[in-house]
Amino acid sequence: MRHSFLDKVTGPTLADFTSEGLIVPDLKARDMAGVILELSNAFQKHDPVWNAQRLNQAALGREEQMSTAMNFLTAFPHVRSKDCPKMQFALGRASEPMEWGRPGSLKVQFVFLNAIPATEALGYLKLLSGASKLGKEAALLEQFKAAATARELYQLLQKITIRKHAHSVTG
Repeated sequence: MRHSFLDKVTGPTLADFTSEGLIVPDLKARDMAGVILELSNAFQKHDPVWNAQRLNQAALGREEQMSTAMNFLTAFPHVRSKDCPKMQFALGRASEPMEWGRPGSLKVQFVFLNAIPATEALGYLKLLSGASKLGKEAALLEQFKAAATARELYQLLQKITIRKHAHSVTG
């Protein structure tokens, strides 16, 4: 029997940086700009401390400079700013893969919109490393495709560990 990293979970998980309210299991938008707007709005709807318009503008601006689409049907648009009160992400899933950005771009079905405080670069890299397990574990990607609800997607995120933050040492 083949064992997966999903079999045993210890330590922080991707679910620690989101909630069911930030998961959109059936995105209505069918293009990059629409998806980023839909996920930005999810932040503000979930918690009014977030400014959906600022998140949307910053994420879209960064994504237009350089796409974050990966070859495993996933994109990782992000905002790193003092406007982000905490490190958190919204996850959206489209019913079918769609081109991410310009015609001929990679297709995506899953989008992690990441909001990162300006001082959390290392934490974001660890979060991104955890989310990239979708590209390394085919069975996990299939489970993400099959999950029917935000709760089921959230439960999958609870099984994906990330490395703990490094503690700063001063001399």
